[in-house]
Amino acid sequence: MSLEHDVEEVETESVAAGVALAAAQHGALERKAKHGAAYIILFTVLGTVLRLVNSIVFTHMFAPQFFGLIALVTTIVVGLSLFSHLGLQDSVVQNPRGDEPDFLNTAWTMQVIRGFGIFAVSLLLAWPAAHFYKSHEMVLLLPLLGFGCVIAGFASPSTLSLARHIGVRQLSNLEFMNQVVAFVATVAWALVSPTIWALAGGRLIAEVTRTIHSYTMMRELKPRFVLDREVVKEIFRFGRWILVGTIFSYLALQSDRLILGKLVALKVLALYSIAYNISDLPRVVVTQFCAKVGFPFIAKFVDRTREEYNAIILKYRAPTLLAGAVLLTMSICTGDLFVLHVYDNRYAGASWMVAVLALGLWHTLLYSTVSPAIMALAKSHYNAVAYAIYCVSIFVLLPLGFHYFGIVGATIGVAASDFPVYIIYLFSARRERIHVWRQDLWVTCTFGGILAAGLAIRHMFGISLPFPTRLY
Repeated sequence: MSLEHDVEEVETESVAAGVALAAAQHGALERKAKHGAAYIILFTVLGTVLRLVNSIVFTHMFAPQFFGLIALVTTIVVGLSLFSHLGLQDSVVQNPRGDEPDFLNTAWTMQVIRGFGIFAVSLLLAWPAAHFYKSHEMVLLLPLLGFGCVIAGFASPSTLSLARHIGVRQLSNLEFMNQVVAFVATVAWALVSPTIWALAGGRLIAEVTRTIHSYTMMRELKPRFVLDREVVKEIFRFGRWILVGTIFSYLALQSDRLILGKLVALKVLALYSIAYNISDLPRVVVTQFCAKVGFPFIAKFVDRTREEYNAIILKYRAPTLLAGAVLLTMSICTGDLFVLHVYDNRYAGASWMVAVLALGLWHTLLYSTVSPAIMALAKSHYNAVAYAIYCVSIFVLLPLGFHYFGIVGATIGVAASDFPVYIIYLFSARRERIHVWRQDLWVTCTFGGILAAGLAIRHMFGISLPFPTRLY
């Protein structure tokens, strides 16, 4: 009897020790996530300030058509990058073998190969793109920016490993330094020659600096070219739906510039790009948090019961959405004033676009905060379906809006076009027993209240609504 009693005691102590260990691990991850969130906020604020300074200075130094052209070429290069996106970083984050040298080096080798592939395709597309958009500068500009992907491909595998272990401070510092170098290099070049090549050259210089600096972050990682067959299979197995989803997401997220680049003058495209970048800041903050903190954090708890998993998601999603609601309200209520009083007069036409685009970001924040929970379960096919529908939506709404209501209708079409993505993610969350709709309902009502208060304050100061007064 005493032996059985001793066995029961040992089992009880073992279970208690396991619970205590799990609690300690959970607490450690919470602290790491909170520290990561703090760094995200810090570097996002710094990055936002720098981007705004960057935008203001450059609009005074360069003609609007240069901004339109660089936005168009960047969109094409980003498209080539995303059309070859296999989720290498996501694979390292999500896979249990993500810390193994062979897995990490295989992912890095694939990253290098991908960079050369993007550059090769950019060479092939240069002349046809220049002919289609009637811009002879694109013949050299497109391969030049495409070569930046070769440089980025050689970035240290430490960037992949740090993403897995929520190394937000180091990664944020790397990206912020990249922005600083790009700004300084572009300004220095433009003081000598304020041409489109200053904008392109500054980016290449920054990419070289970023790649070199990446090797100082985790010196113990010595990259070597490896293509482990099993690892390649695992990455392709996980990444095949990410690739499909990314292709559709590119067509959805970037086609606004590609379509408008054909429908309107480069000057109007420049106005739209300025407005989009200002209105997009709240989304950048939230998605950076979700990608660099939310996804790696949530991925650690996929083995919990679905009730526990759901509770963890709701707990860390609520404050993120509330912060997003405040940021969106600020963007809607002050974005037009910022453009009118800070930017060069040539860009005043972008003022009303900021509020329209920012208002359309609320449902974007809702699905951006639930997508990491779905991706952590390795259910990337939902993302592919969502962005396929988004792609169809924007290819219908943008031209239709432009046809009937000009640039105002096109902007509204862009703002509304990703709402189907939210519906798909709501459905997928419910199917995976992740219940977020009640939370979405109350945070949406809260956002409505905060926005109403912001607009009321504008009215108190005699400032009209930030939205366009007529559709055409």
